[in-house]
Amino acid sequence: MLSEAEKRGWDAIDDAAERAGGYLAKPKRPLVIEYDYRAMTKYCAEKNISKMELTEDELKKYVRMLIYFAINISQLQ
Repeated sequence: MLSEAEKRGWDAIDDAAERAGGYLAKPKRPLVIEYDYRAMTKYCAEKNISKMELTEDELKKYVRMLIYFAINISQLQ
């Protein structure tokens, strides 16, 4: 249970967020992942496997860029 001081602190945060237009949340996972397909294709050809057969660790080696999007929660209402 929150103390009165903690409740006032959260109320202040909520008020500030409301004045600013809502909260921003960063997704747990990126919405866009860019891969180095040329290197991945070469690796798969050398191993004689399809891209669908890559393990998660193998796939991670070919990630070039992660793009995160902030979501304004107030716009979702």
